[in-house]
Amino acid sequence: MIRDTRAVGWEMAAVEGQDLSALDDGEFVGYGVDAGTGCFHDAAAHESFPGAEDDDGPLWSALDAVVDGPQVFLARGEGGHTLAGFTSGWGDGCYPTWIGRDADGRVTCFVTDFFVVPPPEGTSA
Repeated sequence: MIRDTRAVGWEMAAVEGQDLSALDDGEFVGYGVDAGTGCFHDAAAHESFPGAEDDDGPLWSALDAVVDGPQVFLARGEGGHTLAGFTSGWGDGCYPTWIGRDADGRVTCFVTDFFVVPPPEGTSA
């Protein structure tokens, strides 16, 4: 949650260069999950977690402290940046993130769909 206002609109999150208009029905862009764990962090914090690709550093230290079962954790990186990590539902894969916006168009929250809850009957995912 970024802001304590109601999300009235949703858009798929994308990074620079991803063209959402090129997606067909049922397609999405998302982020890859490895070790059954996803995370959110500000783009400015990306370099604050050295060793993440090598199973080392502050991210992995925080992950090692997580006990079995669905968990949410915070990892503190270099320069005072913080990352919010969480287990990813069904595990490794690629998952879309949605950006919630309030009536003024401001970001209220981010939600990753791990496809754990099926869509309502009569609707498509």
